[in-house]
Amino acid sequence: MSTSSALSNKQLWEQFAVLESDLDHLVNFLVEREVPYRLGVLASELTSHRYDQMTSMVEDTLSQGRIYRPAESYVVGETIVFPNLDNLTGEIVDIRAGHNPEHDPFSIIRVKTDEGTEREFAAELAQPHPLNSVSYLPDDEMSADSVYETYGENIRAALQSALEMSPQFVTVGEKWFERDLLADVSPGQVNIAEAVLDMVGGGPVATPELLAEIGLPEEISESLRLFSLEYALLQDSRFDEVGPAGQVVWYLRDLEPAEVRETPPLLRREPMPYNRQLLDDVMLSLEAQAGDEWSEPSVPAAAAVDEPSDEAVTVVLNYPHWRSGTLPLASHVASFFQTARIANRIRFSFVDDATGEEFPGWVVRRGRYVCGLRDWYAAKNTIVGSFVDLSRGDEAGQIRIGVRRIRSRRREWLRTVTVEGDNLLFEVTRVPVSCEFDDLAAVAVDNPDEIDALRQRFGRVSLESLLDRAFGGLAGLSLQRAVHALTLYGVLNLFRRLPPGPMLAALAVSPKYVSLGDNYWAYRGEE
Repeated sequence: MSTSSALSNKQLWEQFAVLESDLDHLVNFLVEREVPYRLGVLASELTSHRYDQMTSMVEDTLSQGRIYRPAESYVVGETIVFPNLDNLTGEIVDIRAGHNPEHDPFSIIRVKTDEGTEREFAAELAQPHPLNSVSYLPDDEMSADSVYETYGENIRAALQSALEMSPQFVTVGEKWFERDLLADVSPGQVNIAEAVLDMVGGGPVATPELLAEIGLPEEISESLRLFSLEYALLQDSRFDEVGPAGQVVWYLRDLEPAEVRETPPLLRREPMPYNRQLLDDVMLSLEAQAGDEWSEPSVPAAAAVDEPSDEAVTVVLNYPHWRSGTLPLASHVASFFQTARIANRIRFSFVDDATGEEFPGWVVRRGRYVCGLRDWYAAKNTIVGSFVDLSRGDEAGQIRIGVRRIRSRRREWLRTVTVEGDNLLFEVTRVPVSCEFDDLAAVAVDNPDEIDALRQRFGRVSLESLLDRAFGGLAGLSLQRAVHALTLYGVLNLFRRLPPGPMLAALAVSPKYVSLGDNYWAYRGEE
């Protein structure tokens, strides 16, 4: 492909490849400014550099001779450039009259090319031809800015891959810099950062506060000092960068809350293979309704959400999350949190919708949960099945949270679960409630400790056996002996942490159960 045609050919930008010379240019760019930059800034700079470089090459090529136009006349001895033929250049050595009834009159020029061959071309051609008007230099519609606007995604992806593979560059958060120009941070200075964090209970502390205590050389720009300190802390396993998107905040890993460092026991699940093709559209709809973080498809543990949602979301509490003081990091919840960085743990603030009280929360992506709500659940008198509403806070890193309060606390008829020996006893009893709940998911649990102890004893029981226990207890609560799959899913999670998929597949293949439609099931023979 010629340099000139590349400027107007979208394939070059669609299939953009980063060259070693491009990385050298970015090193010089960073050295001159002594400022770490985000990927987008570097990609835009590289686009402008490559565009200017290509434009300069085209101009140099076109300056070597006269551009070939079929309508124009020429003289022997002229140097001609053919941009449409990969910038072929040659000298006119002969001109003669051309003969073709469809095109007369016209002439033929013979050109001796720089490659040593001779070729002939039409000249003084009266008929219109595209080469008479084509421009080989970029116009206003193909500026570097418009190229980046159109093909920026391809350029950023190629550049990120090249930067990650290059030993010259390092990254902190979303910014990049040249490794050899980092300020030196000694082990003693890192220890000072640890002491500062330890004094405040582990964190959180922003990088500028740590930098003020450490004191790197003032002749280095502040942005580079911050970046260098952040890079040094990231290399040390004692520190955890836990700030929400756009913020760099540090915590001592060993002083993070226990439920942040380790997944709460009730949220731990063992993968359970099943045939997903058994799930019909009605089942898939229920799976989406349940909002389970381990349903498929869901947000991968290492994935990040680039554009957090501004729309409020609602979570219906199941037993494992209610008991653990957590929320599921399901797809509809994950899209709400500012988790643009690929980090396992992110600290933010909950703000109580009713009182304005602010308290810490944590996103733990690998475990797919959000924690920090145990005391808040107790204060709000939530139950299994309660609605929890989330909305965007007034400041970055804040999430508003609330329940739907009932004006005066009242007693409702609810499914109630108690332990009787090695079994669960299901009843419908009057239970005091303070907030609204999902009728299908609500379960009153009188003694969670007994439920958890029974759960441990059921650790090796098969899904089919658990399904029989749960279904039998629930069917006895209904005159029709029908059980809704969402209710069954909630009760099964008293026994074991599992998403709806395996349960629905087990119902579909079992000869014991029959679908009544609309996600209701009954024992076969009791339709």
